[in-house]
Amino acid sequence: MSKIKRLCLDTNVYIIGVQEVNSDEGKILESIGYYGKQYTQIEAEIILSPELIDQIRRVGKYLWNQDKAGLVLSLIWSNLNIFDVTPDAEWRNLLKEINLTGNIPTEDIEIFLTAKFGLADCFVSSNRELIKAIAGFECLTPDTFIKKYFKEINICKYLCKILNSISKMKL
Repeated sequence: MSKIKRLCLDTNVYIIGVQEVNSDEGKILESIGYYGKQYTQIEAEIILSPELIDQIRRVGKYLWNQDKAGLVLSLIWSNLNIFDVTPDAEWRNLLKEINLTGNIPTEDIEIFLTAKFGLADCFVSSNRELIKAIAGFECLTPDTFIKKYFKEINICKYLCKILNSISKMKL
């Protein structure tokens, strides 16, 4: 397995990965420790920014509800090795510049900036072609990322463990 120091996942990876745990996106979330540190295969720092967090929250509330969106964010903060990027003047200037060129759709610019300012080794997205043209880092689809960076994960095994743990919890 290749070593990735910093990894940036697009909003769609978090949303699809939670919605469909057997998807490529779900396998990626498992591999970075989203479902618990014991499942971690890729020990990279996961790059986040206020915009990425806000997109996950907004889309999660739309698809599920406020509580599930909150749980998704809670698991990100509690289980992942986070590298937090805070927008600054340089970020805002580049945001304006990219906005004027129209090279990247408006809703994707700050996700691109998250990866750029977080010094991502790799960016994973189903929409990677939008960013690949101007990025100075590797851009992969979830499927390509899996083929390149980790062995197949036995999702049934960890789901059974999680379900077993949940069934033993007093709610």
